[in-house]
Amino acid sequence: MKIEIVLSRFFSILVFGASALLAQEKPPAGSAERGYEAYMKYQCYTCHGTVGHGADRGTGPKLAPNPSPYAAFALQVRTPRLDMPAYRKPFLSDQELADIYAYLSSIKPSPPAKDIPLLDF
Repeated sequence: MKIEIVLSRFFSILVFGASALLAQEKPPAGSAERGYEAYMKYQCYTCHGTVGHGADRGTGPKLAPNPSPYAAFALQVRTPRLDMPAYRKPFLSDQELADIYAYLSSIKPSPPAKDIPLLDF
């Protein structure tokens, strides 16, 4: 029983430390314009929507605004979980990956509904 508690605490600290490191990493320089082109070229929009908001029927999760830290994003793209295809380096360069991340990072959140005049009736 005592070993289970120690292991549980160890793994909690390990996960917390890893997520703190992921959050601190600065993403590589990328171009949002080239990122949009790559996002469309590799058909990311088919599952994640044209502005990263997630597609209908839950085919892909929301990526923007505020994408996950770059290291987590890159890991998911290169070695994905579940149904997403892997986009390895021979297919998608590191620069294209950085550009896609720059595009997703450039997407601004929608304004609150109360600030949209058309919805004020």
